[in-house]
Amino acid sequence: MILINKKRKFKTNYKLCDTTKTQAKGLMFSKKLKANKSALLKFSKEQNIPIHMFFVFFPIDAVWLNKDYKIVHIERNIKPFNPLINPKKQAMAVLETNKNATKNLKIGDKLTNSL
Repeated sequence: MILINKKRKFKTNYKLCDTTKTQAKGLMFSKKLKANKSALLKFSKEQNIPIHMFFVFFPIDAVWLNKDYKIVHIERNIKPFNPLINPKKQAMAVLETNKNATKNLKIGDKLTNSL
């Protein structure tokens, strides 16, 4: 599946993480992401979604999305082994992607699912 924002020229293929096990694992112990690849941690309702970088061996960007896939928070260049990133914004999903992949995105932008 692909998430896009044509206006900001953003496009990424993502692996859906929608079970407790895949959400907890996220990108831990993964190899560095290939270009235009991401993990989408999707939850059943909007909530506060903190993340950590334990056992993630490369920097990433993370984008928190509400139920309408509108961006509510962005953290860029999160370093490996960072113990806590907690934006305290209600979100339904977190997109974990390559460092600098989100440089054109802004809070309030909407991402669209495309097959």
